[in-house]
Amino acid sequence: MDFNEFGDNLEDSANFLIEKLKELHPWDEEWNHRIAVRLVPIYKEEIDKFKEYLESNDLDFTLENFNNLIRFSSILTKDQVKLLFMGDLAEIPLIFDGRYLSDDERIDLLIEYKARLKKADSNLYLFFNHVDNFLD
Repeated sequence: MDFNEFGDNLEDSANFLIEKLKELHPWDEEWNHRIAVRLVPIYKEEIDKFKEYLESNDLDFTLENFNNLIRFSSILTKDQVKLLFMGDLAEIPLIFDGRYLSDDERIDLLIEYKARLKKADSNLYLFFNHVDNFLD
């Protein structure tokens, strides 16, 4: 599969993503197909946004750009999100509109605030953590 076709076919893209994650995130355990399928639309959305940005600057989307988008992202569990964004979560009130917010509700509010944090599953999040490095 060519990187420019990513997202066109969900099955092929999920398999391609698993191979890219093995290559670019060698420290992670291998991701299963079910998880990869959930991640494809999120990566595709980020790719489309990045392509649009590049096109507006008369630049092409390259394999290096694609790899950097994967390389400079983190797949996180809910506990990792809570640790990584502890300070941000502390700023979100425990009580809102007269009731206590659950961890999930507070993380959902954090996702609204942090555009680079996306929810893929009930315990799986994707964070694009080095956006500024794309054009290097």
